[in-house]
Amino acid sequence: MPPDFVLPSPGVLLTDTEPPAASGRGHPPPALPAGDDAFLTRIAVRSLARIVIVPVHDIVRLEAEDNYVRIWADRAYLHKETLTGLCARLNPSDFLRVHRSHAVNLRLVRELHPLLHGEFRIVLANGAEITSGRSYRQVIQREFGLTRGFD
Repeated sequence: MPPDFVLPSPGVLLTDTEPPAASGRGHPPPALPAGDDAFLTRIAVRSLARIVIVPVHDIVRLEAEDNYVRIWADRAYLHKETLTGLCARLNPSDFLRVHRSHAVNLRLVRELHPLLHGEFRIVLANGAEITSGRSYRQVIQREFGLTRGFD
């Protein structure tokens, strides 16, 4: 199929000259603000019969659990979204992906302990310890200004 065709729903073909509707009701998609306003400041987490609002600045770390994310703040919350998807909506100057299953709030990192093979043991303000993934070594070194002595 040529790349200029979009399949918004089965059986309907639109070309790039016809603007597709954002939803079945014909409403345009909400515009994302530019700058830091484009990042989340709070996350709505469904919890049984209620929705809990978790401020992003209270989050200590994020942990992947299949297609869910365990959000560690004042307590643990289970949010239905992938870690990749949630990290993309958080400010990268606040959160750093340090493992394929973990992201940390940079403001709450207290210690880094170099381990073998380019890994780090990361100690957070609440005492939690996370081992980074080897493939995240350069990102961690760059973020914390550790470009020498840990290669």
